[in-house]
Amino acid sequence: MLLEHALISALEGTGASFDYTGTWKNQISSEMTLVQSGDALAGTYTSADSSSGQTTIGDLVGYVDGDLISFVVHWRDFQAITAWVGQLDPKAQHSTLISLWQMTKQVAPGKEWSSINAGSDSFTR
Repeated sequence: MLLEHALISALEGTGASFDYTGTWKNQISSEMTLVQSGDALAGTYTSADSSSGQTTIGDLVGYVDGDLISFVVHWRDFQAITAWVGQLDPKAQHSTLISLWQMTKQVAPGKEWSSINAGSDSFTR
């Protein structure tokens, strides 16, 4: 599906404000610390899992629109970038963010399609 086709069903305007500021943990205990200023996000992401077997930190920037969120992490120790998009779960007891991610990493020439990985995360605050 083309992006332009997906935008056809998007609601016009901006959603009710939600402040994402704080520390969020996902299902494997990775943590992101967010600071929200208007609709802009900044912060850090500490992954509980990496190819080195250790935690690794990335710098985070992103945007929010009501209960919608999008952010990108540039990893400090690896040549890789990960992008998330998500939305708050309106039925959750605690602030819960449901998201999908895609990561691109440097690979040997000719292996470009293996450089893109995808998955999902659920974060709680």
